[in-house]
Amino acid sequence: MMPWALLQLTLITFFPFVSRRLHSQKRLPPWLSPVVLCYALGIILSNFRFFPLDNKLSTAITEITIILAIPLLLYGTRLNEWFGHARSTLISFCLCVAAGLASTTVAAFVYASRLDSTWRLSGMLVGIYTGGTPNMQAIGLALGASQESIILLNAADVLIGGIYLLFLTSFAPKVYRLFLAPFKGEGPEESNLDVLAEDNARINYRDSLKAIVLTLAIIGITLGICRLAFGNLENIAFIMLLLTTLSIGASFAGRVRRWENTFETGEYFLLMFCVALGMLADFSEILAQGPDVITFSIFAFLGTVLLHLLGAALFRIDRDTVLFTSVAALYGPAFIGQIASITGNRQLIFSGIAVGLLGYAIGNYLGIGLAYGLRALLGAG
Repeated sequence: MMPWALLQLTLITFFPFVSRRLHSQKRLPPWLSPVVLCYALGIILSNFRFFPLDNKLSTAITEITIILAIPLLLYGTRLNEWFGHARSTLISFCLCVAAGLASTTVAAFVYASRLDSTWRLSGMLVGIYTGGTPNMQAIGLALGASQESIILLNAADVLIGGIYLLFLTSFAPKVYRLFLAPFKGEGPEESNLDVLAEDNARINYRDSLKAIVLTLAIIGITLGICRLAFGNLENIAFIMLLLTTLSIGASFAGRVRRWENTFETGEYFLLMFCVALGMLADFSEILAQGPDVITFSIFAFLGTVLLHLLGAALFRIDRDTVLFTSVAALYGPAFIGQIASITGNRQLIFSGIAVGLLGYAIGNYLGIGLAYGLRALLGAG
């Protein structure tokens, strides 16, 4: 088994580089982003069984990479600036987050008699709907969810979210234009697409290494404080929330914010996470064991999307802002470039990435907080 495990580790480690190179060289359609490619590789290998996969190895890598990715993705945040700009973007994002909280809360009560621990499932889904899969994994670990339920819920979301992503990147702009106002810009923003392309092409390895060292230090401090406070490292919720808080705190240091490619470095670990997580998504097992989880996810997902659209219409949010914030919340900043390409709107790229990062920052708090609130209301153990 050792050669197969080595091949598996090699693919997880280096395929993100290949996916980025293919995407930057525009050899694939725009909707095939590195995130989609990495998920797809893992899912294909898991379901077509070209060689035996070590699930323990994949699980360990998902846990390690997500802990490394979260701080790196947060170092570039400028929370003190976001609240003074892009009012409509922030309102739309908050509407999407509120829609996710409401929809998953209702789902928890509706499915309480059919599924165990709906409070955990709702908390994890809030993580997905507030920044994407990294938050879901972190929340699942914090709530003590079994790895099987994390895998099952993620696979169901990959299936449902993948269908909606195809809709977003094809027919959604035309459909949403029927009942949402057109975007009114204030003139072209700096060439953000060009800036992003340059950033991806020019990697500052020294700054990336500094960021990784700082991340390891923050992880060490987090684990040390947890051991001092509780005498052990079993309180995962405390660890995840403290890790997020310290990472946000580090982002207020000007030197840290000026480091280049911290987001790209975190995104690389996120892409490794996507490959490993895809390897755990066995759809045959989902269809056999998780029909209720699939319908639970569909209920929560559709409720989130429809409530967000209703709120956007009531607040008169324009179509492009809704598309950008929906992608930022449901999929994370990595997919903003796809929507920019589909809509042709460059002015919302920075705002979309900003609220996506904001989702990373608040998703753990919201998901864990909602889960414990639902547990009390449902009287669950």
